[in-house]
Amino acid sequence: MKVELSLFGAFRQYQPSAQLTLELADGACVADLRDAVDAHGKAHWPAFQSALLARSAFASDTRVLRDGEVLPTDGKMAVLPPVSGG
Repeated sequence: MKVELSLFGAFRQYQPSAQLTLELADGACVADLRDAVDAHGKAHWPAFQSALLARSAFASDTRVLRDGEVLPTDGKMAVLPPVSGG
């Protein structure tokens, strides 16, 4: 399945278009997507930090998904890094 991942926060520095398209197996879950983003980051983004990805959430168009949940069939996802401030 084709996953269209929107990048937010610190992830935007890695990909100027703020979009990343990855190919995953049908029925893939969020943990599979996290692994694919980690591999892509290590291969293509020199400043990439796996620790940031480990603390980030993944969301569909309607809600935040846990690592064991299956990706939506439309493949539209977003990666949301942790934020702070006040």
